[in-house]
Amino acid sequence: MDNHVVDGANGFVASHLIGALVARGDSVIALARASEGVVRRKVSDALATLDLNPALVEKVQVRPFSLAEPDLGTSTAEVFSEPCAYWHSAALITFFPRREAELHAVNVIGSANVAAAFAEHAKPGSRYVHVSTAYQHGTTQSRALEQWPSYGHPSEFRNDYEHSKRVAEVALSQTGLARRGDVLVARLGVMVGHSATGRALTDLGMYDFLRVVALFARRTPGRRVRFVCHPAAALHLTTIDGTVDRLLALAGGPLDRPVRHLVPPVAVPVTDLFAAISAHLPVELVAVTAADVAAEPFDRFEAIVNMRCKFTSPYLRHEYDFESHPDAEPPPVTPEVLDRLVSWYVREGLPA
Repeated sequence: MDNHVVDGANGFVASHLIGALVARGDSVIALARASEGVVRRKVSDALATLDLNPALVEKVQVRPFSLAEPDLGTSTAEVFSEPCAYWHSAALITFFPRREAELHAVNVIGSANVAAAFAEHAKPGSRYVHVSTAYQHGTTQSRALEQWPSYGHPSEFRNDYEHSKRVAEVALSQTGLARRGDVLVARLGVMVGHSATGRALTDLGMYDFLRVVALFARRTPGRRVRFVCHPAAALHLTTIDGTVDRLLALAGGPLDRPVRHLVPPVAVPVTDLFAAISAHLPVELVAVTAADVAAEPFDRFEAIVNMRCKFTSPYLRHEYDFESHPDAEPPPVTPEVLDRLVSWYVREGLPA
């Protein structure tokens, strides 16, 4: 499809998606609450990350956008003037507590407003892509299937962000769009940088954890820090270039399977991640069990680091099993790619 509308255009995934679309000659309308200057800078940086010409950003049409308004705070007649693929990427991502109302307003009500505007204004032949997260599965130990979810109580999730993404999917499943089969739900893994260079234009996920560990490692080098981990803990790290490739392929194909997991076939063991971080920072990260900590409690330094990582470290305490298929699986993060990702962020991404 030649015409695309991408909301949340200044976000990590959306900016790289927009870059890939304009590079292949497609028409793109970028919707964002951020200013046009911010959007163009983000997309230009994403083009450079993808080893594409940053000047292609001039081909992007940037328009204002608001999730809070039924008409999206923009000219729907212009946005939906042609059949298009609409990419709903805009979301609030935070693991901090006491943000439940804001997360619900943006990720649930906002997503419903976008779906309703698309249903009302999109031309026949258009399709709707809802970008979600594989971790909307929560803490349930069963396998995460590629199917529409049922409602889950907030206690079944690590944080309110996960819960809000689940509720948004449930609401979308009940719309006419879903019944007509015009929808693709793309559940992403833990987003990381470019596979060839390690370059990453995000501070979320693995990088939030890295930033905290680096802060303490540089202040007090040579220390050991233990984290409670599931014995088989592994993270589905997903490179941005692999993710964009899979998104474009899926959105351009049949929508007979509306819910897809875009996660690599092989996850990265937490022990490998810890080893990669320890190789580039003056710290020794160690995966232990809760029983280990009960037998040898954290010292004060370990306790402080764990407290500062309390919003990301819960992802180390589960074993994840996501249903996936080759047509939706980005390439796995190999040890070589993992080293590039960590080393680039240590050199270029950390605060001075």
